[in-house]
Amino acid sequence: MMTDSSPLDLTLAHQAMFSVSDAAGVQISCHEGSLWVTLDDDPRDIVVDAGGSFLTTEHRRALIYAMKPSSLSLVMAAAAAQQRRAGRTPAAAEVKVTFALQPA
Repeated sequence: MMTDSSPLDLTLAHQAMFSVSDAAGVQISCHEGSLWVTLDDDPRDIVVDAGGSFLTTEHRRALIYAMKPSSLSLVMAAAAAQQRRAGRTPAAAEVKVTFALQPA
């Protein structure tokens, strides 16, 4: 669960997936590789290449797919972290992350 501005650094293998249950206020930054990000019930396809980032205010699940081996970080944007600490968002809005593991 991410409730502050400490970054979560990840490395994803090609075709690996990572899920963020509520992406509102979570900045997704790609340091290496290329990521495809999709939000539940959002028709957009968001591609984040190395050096780029994506941030949404939508309270939706985000799926992050590595289009090639990638390194990324997830961090709460400052305003969203302050609101969550102050209790201004519902408990369900706390960010939970899950890993989609694939056999080697």
